[in-house]
Amino acid sequence: MSFTDEDRRIIEARELLFKQRNKDAVVNYYVNRGMAPDEARELVYSIYKENLWENRKMAVGTMIGGGIGTALFVGIYLSSGRLFYIWLPLCAIAFLVGVAKFLMASGYEMNVEED
Repeated sequence: MSFTDEDRRIIEARELLFKQRNKDAVVNYYVNRGMAPDEARELVYSIYKENLWENRKMAVGTMIGGGIGTALFVGIYLSSGRLFYIWLPLCAIAFLVGVAKFLMASGYEMNVEED
């Protein structure tokens, strides 16, 4: 699989954002390599926004899954009186982890789910 120059530039910008943790430093890197300042800023900020969106989207999925599980097991408890001692806390913890991930989402790195 061969990469185009644009693909290489995007991969390199993601790596630089992860290592530097400073958008302006990455923009300056591309400006020093001969890219127009506006184009470099647009590239870096668009990659940052895309990473932030993907990280928040995964966090919302975790929140929804944990929230549905918590609501389900609380509903079962309220309707039948049967308490799930293991699953209810695990679902509540998953919901809280999703909230924490959403609040602390970073656009500097891309969290990729492992298959």
